[in-house]
Amino acid sequence: MNGNCLRWLVCVCVCVRAYSVLASGNAASDPSGARTLGNVSIGMSIAGIIITVIVIIIVAVVLTNSQCAYRYNGICYRHRSYVGPYGYCSGVKSYDDYCYYN
Repeated sequence: MNGNCLRWLVCVCVCVRAYSVLASGNAASDPSGARTLGNVSIGMSIAGIIITVIVIIIVAVVLTNSQCAYRYNGICYRHRSYVGPYGYCSGVKSYDDYCYYN
């Protein structure tokens, strides 16, 4: 995750907190304004949850792809060994006589 994304998430959290404080402070003096701020706070909280889920999915995809040591025909393999033209391969044998397996 880059710095811009992290700054944006911090900004969202600060904004949600600010609206929550405003809503609770205005509850006695301006009930309709407090209700509006409360609804905005709920909306921003839901947006924060959605953003968190998206970030978790992105991090999971990045971590999964980073464990790929070798890629052959679009499939990720952890191991590759040269078996030659007549060697046995328990995984997938490539055109250049390498064996790919997990």
